[in-house]
Amino acid sequence: MTDPLAAGAAHQPDPATYACLACTLPWPCTPARDYLVASTPDRVQLAMRMWDELEKVAGLDGQHPADLFDRFLRWMR
Repeated sequence: MTDPLAAGAAHQPDPATYACLACTLPWPCTPARDYLVASTPDRVQLAMRMWDELEKVAGLDGQHPADLFDRFLRWMR
């Protein structure tokens, strides 16, 4: 099994588009999510980080707020 910290570290967002720099999927892609969970032991801290990321991307693309919520926060359940 691949270590999520090692595999996911390269999956970072492009600040201009919020696509993953490693795989070009919308960030956070699956490897990025695995990395975020493995590298952030506290779920509240992770939720706060993802909320900050959501606020950054909200001004970049014209996605509906509910879609952004799903993309950045709902997956953490």
